[in-house]
Amino acid sequence: MDSIIFQGNVIGMLAYIVSAMLIFSWIIKDVEQKLVERKLYVACGLGVVLGTGSDIIMILGGINGYSENTGYASKILVSPIILFIFLFIGVNRKTFKEENGAAYYSAGLGLFYGGAGEFWKLLVAEEVHSLSMFDYFIISAFGFSTVLFLGGAAMWISYGIKRGEGARIASRFTILYLILAFLNALALEEIHYGIYETVIVPLISLLGFFVISLAVFHQAKLRLPVISKKKRNR
Repeated sequence: MDSIIFQGNVIGMLAYIVSAMLIFSWIIKDVEQKLVERKLYVACGLGVVLGTGSDIIMILGGINGYSENTGYASKILVSPIILFIFLFIGVNRKTFKEENGAAYYSAGLGLFYGGAGEFWKLLVAEEVHSLSMFDYFIISAFGFSTVLFLGGAAMWISYGIKRGEGARIASRFTILYLILAFLNALALEEIHYGIYETVIVPLISLLGFFVISLAVFHQAKLRLPVISKKKRNR
């Protein structure tokens, strides 16, 4: 039970992967029979692959790491670019973007994209740092908020692609995520290095991150199209 891998898998699965699955199931519950089942699986699977790939690049490049000279500057400035390049590539696939239910497929892709990336971040954090239950709570809550944000952002990018503005929308969300990465970095500086010597900083940062993520996701869900054309699952 004390194994880092065991703890990381349990917490990561519950906070990110299971959460992504439940949220996605809730989104498509009224239209599932009108969507192509195979493409639902492909969208979610592609999200996991791209999320893992983007996070591996950031881990190997040390982008999410802390430096005594620059702090979390690379995480704040570089990670949003990598994150949204991979997300845009996934949402912009012809397999999804030309479908009536493109936003639904994109929601699944974005949710599992965020879930996979945050899953690996948690494993790395456990390997590098000694975490308390409070640390677990804060990191997991930030990760869950990221899953919500990327799920919503993927839907917004899908709407933008329909209007020929996908790249522009993705760029705007990259800038917005830069602000969120700054809030996350503030919390991590206190959790891992005790720079501010108060739990208020990570709690307020988490609140801001969650509120913005929830707003992005909620507004994106409100714009989901009504699908009247029947499609046979295949």
